[in-house]
Amino acid sequence: MSQEIVQSANPDRLDWFRKGTLYQIFPDRFAQINQNTYRVLAPWGSEPTRENFFGGNLAGISSKLPYLSRIGVANIYLNPIFSSPSNHRYDTQNYFHIDPLLGDENQLANLITGAGESKIGILLDGVFNHVGDQFHSFVRALAGDTPDRELFNFVADSSVYQTCGGADFLPKLNHESPHVLEMISQVMSYWDSFGIKGWRLDVPWKIPREFWNLLRASTKDLTSSDLWIAEAWQQWGFATDFQSVTNYFARTRLVDFVSRHDADAEDLAVDIEQWCQLREDPSLITNFTGSHDTARLVNECGGSLRDALMVLILNQFLPGVPALYYGDEIGLAGENDPDCRGTFPPVFAKKQREFLAALEPVLGLRREHRALSHGNFSVIENRNRTLIIKRDFEDCSFMVVVNAGDRAQLVSTDLAGNLQSIVGGQVSGNSVPGHSLLIAGGMECTCHKP
Repeated sequence: MSQEIVQSANPDRLDWFRKGTLYQIFPDRFAQINQNTYRVLAPWGSEPTRENFFGGNLAGISSKLPYLSRIGVANIYLNPIFSSPSNHRYDTQNYFHIDPLLGDENQLANLITGAGESKIGILLDGVFNHVGDQFHSFVRALAGDTPDRELFNFVADSSVYQTCGGADFLPKLNHESPHVLEMISQVMSYWDSFGIKGWRLDVPWKIPREFWNLLRASTKDLTSSDLWIAEAWQQWGFATDFQSVTNYFARTRLVDFVSRHDADAEDLAVDIEQWCQLREDPSLITNFTGSHDTARLVNECGGSLRDALMVLILNQFLPGVPALYYGDEIGLAGENDPDCRGTFPPVFAKKQREFLAALEPVLGLRREHRALSHGNFSVIENRNRTLIIKRDFEDCSFMVVVNAGDRAQLVSTDLAGNLQSIVGGQVSGNSVPGHSLLIAGGMECTCHKP
């Protein structure tokens, strides 16, 4: 009954990305140190809106590096940090300046250096489809400046222009202009010089493929061009030249399986196989269980912390790189934007500490074991709502047994051995209790030893 779905990946120069969790931070809401008075700030912990600012900054993120290292984070993906009038900063005002509320270039350099000392990389959000309506060239273009108008998509000599998603405050760049290519190349080169490791690229399907080809050619010598993660939702076909994609199918199907019960174990296994077949190297797919564009995982699980915990643990064992949205590791709740963008608590409540305590031992495994970062992925058995999977690479292997159903499930697989219960109860013979997740393996391998 066992079926190998994904074969092991060959080690290469992107191993730094495979070996650990990608942690996404919405900078205004994560942590603040020595905050300035650049804007009027809402009290930390109060209700988020689409307009208010809380003053999270780069120094605050630096202060959390020991925590992030402890929980197994290998890389941090920052939502936009460039100067902008909004709290989300997807309406860029200047690509070459850090937003003053976040800090400055020195504080970014300090963050990158400190993260590097903790073996954590920094990835930036590249918003290159559009800018904000306060972008200096756009302001001049509206005033009639001919050279600047070439950077955008105006209708003849009018003031009508193409936007992103119909939002007037997001004028779309003209990607047929060589000046746009030159500008974006300079932006990527400038921030590469700070030591960033890669880019997550916003709405790349809206940009002609030829532009991406030209941009890659012009930035091929940059270290950060080793990893471009394409934002992707329903379709991935446009992203064949990107090293990775944002896989939201993982979130949907894991929640369907664990919490909504809209999918059984067989459905989950089939879907994993299908999305892995879409990519040449499935070990580089970035599997998202939450982000700034979705309701919090706990909310998607109907408020069940147990189900959210099971989803996060399972995600650590899928082919690809697990992404963790800040606060999901402690069970933060929130509906979609703006509620999913609340502040990260400086002190954890009792339930938050308990949630993290259950998750943390699993978060650190990928950093030490090649079975999870590079290994084969096999389905040993799927039986109704019970799934048994195996990850293995040379002498390193893990087995995960999960029953998302309400009652115990008898399986054919021999479960004798050192199965550790992470959620729920222990197996009894070959019977797996309901709402349980158990793990075995990894401890005897040599891949994590010097």
